[in-house]
Amino acid sequence: MPKKDYIIVGRDVGEAKYNLVGDNIIPSEQNPGGTPLDVIYVGKLMGDMSERKGDDRVASAEEIKLIRLSMRVDSVPPGLLKDSEAEMILENTEIKVVFDTRTVGDCIHEDTNVRILPVPSDGTLKAGLEHLEIPPDDKPFQPPLSYPVDENLMLAYMLDEIVEKVIAVKEPEKLKEKSWDQIRAHIAGAIEAELTKKANEDTVKQIAAFHRAVGIYMTNLCR
Repeated sequence: MPKKDYIIVGRDVGEAKYNLVGDNIIPSEQNPGGTPLDVIYVGKLMGDMSERKGDDRVASAEEIKLIRLSMRVDSVPPGLLKDSEAEMILENTEIKVVFDTRTVGDCIHEDTNVRILPVPSDGTLKAGLEHLEIPPDDKPFQPPLSYPVDENLMLAYMLDEIVEKVIAVKEPEKLKEKSWDQIRAHIAGAIEAELTKKANEDTVKQIAAFHRAVGIYMTNLCR
């Protein structure tokens, strides 16, 4: 049997297989409410753990179990693994939670810090890079390490800039002779041309942007 390549990643929003309801773990398909076990759960748990002190700076066996349930196995390319195969791979995966540390010295320059940069398993980053190596010609690439849930948040955040770009579009010639559809096409074309031009002028290209995002994730820990 040929070996199948795969990666292990967190379940995104809307992809949770289980929900945590009180102390109970219930299949998400039952719409039980509670907390979906996905990347949001893992992120909140990491935030809570980061504030632990002394002997409390450990992850419990129950927390490790919930983190595992918040992850999934994807074949590369997708669709090559049976659900049972993916479950067995995940069950046989060791989850390690390692804490950065700071030991305070007598003076601030005598503090001792440990910062841990996890290096992903082989294939994990490669899976993200492959579609950047031959990008589609008809549209800009999706920013690296961003996900569909980010789109509406970014559009809302940039609302003022979007409105300014619409207002700045120059009036088309013979405006009174144009239909509303022609006016909309003129506005859309002007904004598209400006944004595409700026994207092409950017000094950080696609693969470099991916590496930049990985570096930020690893060193800034989403601050």
